Amino acid sequence: MNKIIALFLLTLGINASSFAQSEMAVQNLKRAMLILDATMERSFRGTDTNLYMADVCDTESDEVSGPSDVWPYTAAIEAHCSVLEALKTLKDAEPELYTTHFDKYAKQLDVLIDNLTYYRGSYKLFSYASSRSWSVYAVPRASERNKANVTGDNLKFNVYDDQMWIARELIRAYLLTGKESYLEEATHLTDYVLDGWDCWRDSNGEEYGGITWGPGYNSKHACSNGPIIQPLVWLHHIYATPEEKANCNYYYRDKDNELATALVKRSDLYLDFAKKIYAWQKKNLLNEDTGVYWDMLGADGTLKYVDSGLKKRRAHVDNGPHVGNAFTYNTGTMLAGAVELLKATNSTEYSNDVKDLATKSFQNFARPKRVSGKTYYQWPTDDNALQGFNAWFDNVLMRAYVDADVTGLSTESNRSLESFQANLDYAFEHFNRHNMLPINLLSGWGDSSKTKGFHQASFAAEYAMLAVWQHRKAQATSVLKADYHQLMDDKAYTMDGRAISNSVDTLPSGLYIWKGQKLLVKR
Repeated sequence: MNKIIALFLLTLGINASSFAQSEMAVQNLKRAMLILDATMERSFRGTDTNLYMADVCDTESDEVSGPSDVWPYTAAIEAHCSVLEALKTLKDAEPELYTTHFDKYAKQLDVLIDNLTYYRGSYKLFSYASSRSWSVYAVPRASERNKANVTGDNLKFNVYDDQMWIARELIRAYLLTGKESYLEEATHLTDYVLDGWDCWRDSNGEEYGGITWGPGYNSKHACSNGPIIQPLVWLHHIYATPEEKANCNYYYRDKDNELATALVKRSDLYLDFAKKIYAWQKKNLLNEDTGVYWDMLGADGTLKYVDSGLKKRRAHVDNGPHVGNAFTYNTGTMLAGAVELLKATNSTEYSNDVKDLATKSFQNFARPKRVSGKTYYQWPTDDNALQGFNAWFDNVLMRAYVDADVTGLSTESNRSLESFQANLDYAFEHFNRHNMLPINLLSGWGDSSKTKGFHQASFAAEYAMLAVWQHRKAQATSVLKADYHQLMDDKAYTMDGRAISNSVDTLPSGLYIWKGQKLLVKR
């Protein structure tokens, strides 16, 4: 009898908590859409067939300057994917929101992706192990479709990290809409990125590894390795079907550094590379003292080649030690990668890394700040909106916390997300200008009225993913609202409330609800 009373009292508290989280999820989604709509109105110019994102806009005068590079443009695509993900996640709870808005944002997403072609160009690349023609994305926007300069001075006008961010969002767009052309382009870009892996071998027969910043660089950056890990695991799951054939040509160097080719399954190739890239970055760029990631390994800027003509290939160039600052996004991509690899492999290495990165990233990047008698945790920000990219860097780390929180492996992911929620809400309620927010969420606009669509898209994406996070929390606790007999049965429930097992002995690693309590399974 006491147990029943205790459970009943528990569910009363859970009901209130679940309701509050559901309300917060809806509010977050609505704010995400308001910010995204304002971004599209004030930071975009042109028509559906020739649309561009302004680099800077003025919140008061509506003046804009110049088209943005492809990286900020991709952030607008990300924001649309995040809003669509939130709409889909809340569909059953808020069907009217879904019906009213999903098709609108899906259409806008399609227009944005179509206009990516103004950044695209084609060329032939002599890489470490192959010589192939590619169609990829340049940094600056061209005046015509498919005419962007992707060669430029020493190939420096296309970089691998831009292709990674685009591939990531194209995969999300495919999963959200089912449009096959998105998957095809994401696969092409992923293959291009993997072609940049340094497959030359050292005296021990081990690959040097790492992906340079671009085909025109020898430096190997955290941002040109970490961002592709999570998309690689996504692609692994997409392609790993019973009907999959070994139909992908993989170019590499064998133990004697001779050119070699193998016919492999894409799903196997992508998962293997996710593991290799993760291991390379952890070995070479993890700061053991702080637990977060360095920016890059420097190197001589001169490209080197072996052979000539059709046999011409890129040569390995030794890297120097790690250099640069620790930016939030470089730790965020590794946290997201660890979560994804944990799901795919159940390896304790990745579960340990999820816990460590969630904890160490909060300790290193979040700083307490008193505002109006309340303590907030401020994430890195820039001195002004026209310099630096911390607003978007922080967004990458935040979405990794959303991924990590599902595992239940670290309370710091929840704590971090609560801080992002508090900071955004404070800015929205105190410094909202036409549904745009300042980069300094706790201090305001200062004496400037200018902003970048890049930053606003980041805030929209954050609010959307916070909606997903809050909804998941509400659904997780709502399982506890079932009657006593359901609470005490042997079924295990996922964090979104689905019954998936009659025995906890068969559950893979993860966080579940079992007999009315959270259950963490570690294999």
